[in-house]
Amino acid sequence: MSNTRDERAQALEEWADRVDPSELRHADTEALREIASLARLRADVEDDLTAAVRSARRTQRTWSEIGAMLGISKQAAQRKYVSKMGPE
Repeated sequence: MSNTRDERAQALEEWADRVDPSELRHADTEALREIASLARLRADVEDDLTAAVRSARRTQRTWSEIGAMLGISKQAAQRKYVSKMGPE
């Protein structure tokens, strides 16, 4: 069973509400927090890129042009974004 990041975060918060503080030990979580923060940013950027690709396709930009802007081939751009775009 695969949980989403939000579901895992909620489960962790629920656990934190139940745990006895005397049973805890200090752990440096700065690096893990940075990873989580960057993962959220990456998801936001991917959403923005998808919207920009959709907009470019609506204005008749080619997959070759889009791929060039992304630094990938037109085929790679199509594979990555066609399924996220819906009907053109």
